Amino acid sequence: MRFIDIHIDGFGKFHNFDLHLSDGMNIIYGHNEAGKSTLHSFLQAMLYGLGRRSGRMLSKKYQSWEYPDDYSGYLRLEHEGKIYLIQRDFNQNTISVRNETDRKDIKEPELWLNEMLDGISETAFENTVSIGQLRSATSRGMINELKSCIRNLNSTGDMSLDSSSALMLLDKQKNRLAAKIVPDAAKTYAQLVGEVRNIEREIQQPEYENHLRKYQNLRTEARTEQVDLQTQKEELLQKVAAQETTLQQSGLNDEEEILNTLDSVNHLYDVYLEESTQQKNPKKLLLPAVLFTGALLSLILDILFAAAGSPAFAAKLNLVPEKFPVITGFVKNSVLGATMPVAAFTFLTVLCFMLGCLFIHNNISCRKKLAESTKDLTDLLTRHIGSSDISETAVNSFRTHMDELQKVNRELDGNREQLDALTRKIQGLNDNERKYDVELQKQNEKQTELEGKLQHLINVKNRAEMLKRTISENDSITEEIDAINLAYETMTELENSIKMSFGHYLNKEAGDLISGITGGVYDSMWIDQNLDIFMNTPTKLVPIEDVSSGTMDQIYLALRLAASRLMQNNKANFDGTVEKDRLPLIFDDSFAMYDEQRLSSALHFIMNIHKGQVLLFTCHTREKRILKEANDKFNFIELK
Repeated sequence: MRFIDIHIDGFGKFHNFDLHLSDGMNIIYGHNEAGKSTLHSFLQAMLYGLGRRSGRMLSKKYQSWEYPDDYSGYLRLEHEGKIYLIQRDFNQNTISVRNETDRKDIKEPELWLNEMLDGISETAFENTVSIGQLRSATSRGMINELKSCIRNLNSTGDMSLDSSSALMLLDKQKNRLAAKIVPDAAKTYAQLVGEVRNIEREIQQPEYENHLRKYQNLRTEARTEQVDLQTQKEELLQKVAAQETTLQQSGLNDEEEILNTLDSVNHLYDVYLEESTQQKNPKKLLLPAVLFTGALLSLILDILFAAAGSPAFAAKLNLVPEKFPVITGFVKNSVLGATMPVAAFTFLTVLCFMLGCLFIHNNISCRKKLAESTKDLTDLLTRHIGSSDISETAVNSFRTHMDELQKVNRELDGNREQLDALTRKIQGLNDNERKYDVELQKQNEKQTELEGKLQHLINVKNRAEMLKRTISENDSITEEIDAINLAYETMTELENSIKMSFGHYLNKEAGDLISGITGGVYDSMWIDQNLDIFMNTPTKLVPIEDVSSGTMDQIYLALRLAASRLMQNNKANFDGTVEKDRLPLIFDDSFAMYDEQRLSSALHFIMNIHKGQVLLFTCHTREKRILKEANDKFNFIELK
């Protein structure tokens, strides 16, 4: 494993800070108070979070006074060939991990971190791969960690098991096993199985069939068709409005009025033509004149015949009948005398006069009728075609206009019927949409009810499955208790053996390292079960307290490296091979007491045995100079 990038939104003195780290040796240089220990703490906090450690509340220790809300950051690292991004918000105490290589979020980040760190606790981390400022000596908390580690290696070859913890667990499990026996488990299981079957029958009913998609599609189709029909209706409304405007401007509201107007114009035009023709006929004036002349002549003859038959009448009129011998002779020779001629001529006079008056009256009426028809016809032509000229052309134009109005009226009637049909269809679609909404609501309610039943079914099945396992476990509890008693006796015997060989593995690891890190001054060491350290000399064991402070630092460094190897399942090999998943080594001013020769030896020894990533925080430039003079590759970072 190696760290790639650090970004700090806010942590201690750092705000909006970025740092890129390389593989191999990274020297992070800065003067005192530059923030080296803060960066060290940030890395540890990104892996383990901030909480109660060493009896102190650390959750707010590094919160900035200036930017209290920006108490977060991220760490990008490589593990097993994949890139991961760890993000923490220390205000909210939240964490997220994303696999950037596979573009997936880790569902349980804390569990993933524990697996990635190979189960190394924060205490073990602080006392092995992470060596804090002026804290090269192993803290007392590491004693129990290493005891458990060595005990497990001795008994099982697996550091993930703690024998002392296992003994306690066996004791507790033995006491719990009897309580786990559920006398009525079989009865309850049968009841749950029956309930599962009932629920499964219920959810298979047709009422729970999912028709959501069907009604959603129907509602969408209804809305789409409704929009299309509404568009057609709007276009039709515009046509109807234009046609109604045309009819309103003509003053004719329906086909009946159009036909009446057409008939009226045709009739008026016929009257106009007839009257105009008659007015031009000379008989119209000659006939009344002839009749009135005939009446006058009949009247004269009537007077003459009356005078011829009555001398007294003739005397009144000063007429001399003898001057008209024909009339006088007719009267004398007639049996009735003048009666018949007088009556006949009187009748003829009256008849001619009346006929003459009648013809005159008719002439007057015809002229009046012609005037009226002319006026009416002119008004109609002017109103509808804009011409007052009375002619066959004008009347034909009028007839054509009336035909167009009839066509407009018929189209208007058709469009109105189509509008009514569209309105009814849109209303039907509206009703259908509301019906589909109701069905969708019912479907949602049914699906919610179904989800509840399914969740209940899952819960019941889980309970039944747990009970099924419980029933199976009940059958084996007695055997387990016997096995626990046997395991307890065996592990108790092993515990005594472990105490005799506690330091074997740690002594072997540290002893292999001490020669290289001290430059051959010491070639082995002994660590007892209390982690008290002795150096081997040809004559005696020398307590570590009797060596120089510089040698003591070297020995404790060897002890930490050895513990680091043990805690990581020996992922670091002494033959120079490296397993890529080792944790980086972190040193925070850990070599302050080293002289230059010891420092050079320590740096090169660390780089030789640890081919992975090393982070060295320092306030000196001598590490940079030593490695540069030796032409060693390293990444130098200076904190401003």
